[in-house]
Amino acid sequence: MNTVAMAETSLAVAETFDITEETGFLPSEDPLVRFELDTHPPELRSYLAAFDELGKKLPDLLEGCEARLQIEALPAPPDGLFDELNDREVLRLCLLSGFFASGYVNQFDSEPVDRLPEGVAIPLYRTSKRLGRKPMLSYDLLCLHNFQRRDPESGLTLDNLDTLQQFTTYPDERWFVVVHVAIEAAAGPGLLAMAHAQQAARRDDPDSVRAHLDTVAESLDAQTTYMSRMTEGNDPAVFATEFRPYYGGFEDVVYEGVDELGGEPQTLRGGSGAQSCVLPSLDSALGIEHASTALLEKLLDMRTYMPERHRRVIDAFADDVDLREYVLETENQTLEASFNRCLDELRRFRNVHFGQVMQYIASQTGDTTGTGGTDYSEFLGRLEEETVEHKIS
Repeated sequence: MNTVAMAETSLAVAETFDITEETGFLPSEDPLVRFELDTHPPELRSYLAAFDELGKKLPDLLEGCEARLQIEALPAPPDGLFDELNDREVLRLCLLSGFFASGYVNQFDSEPVDRLPEGVAIPLYRTSKRLGRKPMLSYDLLCLHNFQRRDPESGLTLDNLDTLQQFTTYPDERWFVVVHVAIEAAAGPGLLAMAHAQQAARRDDPDSVRAHLDTVAESLDAQTTYMSRMTEGNDPAVFATEFRPYYGGFEDVVYEGVDELGGEPQTLRGGSGAQSCVLPSLDSALGIEHASTALLEKLLDMRTYMPERHRRVIDAFADDVDLREYVLETENQTLEASFNRCLDELRRFRNVHFGQVMQYIASQTGDTTGTGGTDYSEFLGRLEEETVEHKIS
């Protein structure tokens, strides 16, 4: 993946890493549905085709408790594989490896395991290292790179989105993923508007700042609208019992064949919406600080599960103009109203999300810990409170 020295502004960094109004943190080019086999020599073609095929069979294999045998049969990657793959193929191999790894460790009605066989451990580790991420099925693989358009010429809307990979055959799992993809796409205009708002603040243009903040608020409203539709196609009982367990983390799992880890067992968080970069980016630009030490540590640890290029964008928003400070110094009531509207919409999104977490997890399982390993009631409730505390009176 291409990397550049930290640019001066959030807008420049967003453009460098292909953060667009249409896609936000989603890839600017849709993920591969299958590997581009014709571009590779026969030995690599055979290896990649086996991954494509196992991905298709994974839901049925997991349902029949037969996935582990198939995953254990995967060979170690052939020599030269990772030098041969382009960026989109690296992402596909990382996605499939992540699903196979989580399916292997979390297979229902099976004995616990403390190892990942090298046929899945090596490609997951090597592709994750190239992407600057942890070797785990985190939010970026579960959602950001796990979609396809039914009509390639139409937009990233719920009726036009499908998944690339699932653990189950339940349509509820598809709905859960595509709702998140639609939310990420709806965030695109807000992310770019926030970068433009910081640029306008730098040149002291309050009218432009206000207009861009209004766009941010509209974007957040669209995200909340999508989030509110989660219950339309995702039954809480199906979510809690049929596919959420596959999103769980790893505790003391050895990645076989990965020399860099020296045989040390790995403990890693599972996939979580807290690993999305959207709200951390908006928080950073809006000057929302999370004062709770324990909470802040968890938030910062969640960032280590994000791809490196996305962490760079969050850092750029944080290093650019603090819009809350700018609005306070400007003493413009119209501008203050637009700023507060952003915080109201951000609080509303967090409130709806909190309510759904309680509906989908607490009421179904009684579990107070999310797949990311945090106490979500304290975690999400405090985030909402701190958002409100930063409104300008």
